[in-house]
Amino acid sequence: MTRAQAEEMAAAVAAAPVRPPERRRTAGAGLRAEVVGAMSPDVKLLVGVGALVLAAGLGWLVFGPSRAPAVPPVLGWVDQGAPPAPKPTPPPRPPFKLPWWK
Repeated sequence: MTRAQAEEMAAAVAAAPVRPPERRRTAGAGLRAEVVGAMSPDVKLLVGVGALVLAAGLGWLVFGPSRAPAVPPVLGWVDQGAPPAPKPTPPPRPPFKLPWWK
């Protein structure tokens, strides 16, 4: 950069008024309206449909029908479930003594 360019830049910086930095906007109605206004219609539609599907799913989970029992009763008969496990049997023994059998 040449001396002349440096002097021009210094004069431009000195002539410009000093502004305080912009305050960061917090989430609120104004910022929300600005963000929604910047969206294109197709994005707004996708967000709206997503919110609707989410609300419908949560409604189904909360207010939907209860689950049916595992085995519905037929003419008053209800399955009692699996029978009890059989008693364990002792290990097999040969009918006569074998030398290698422990």
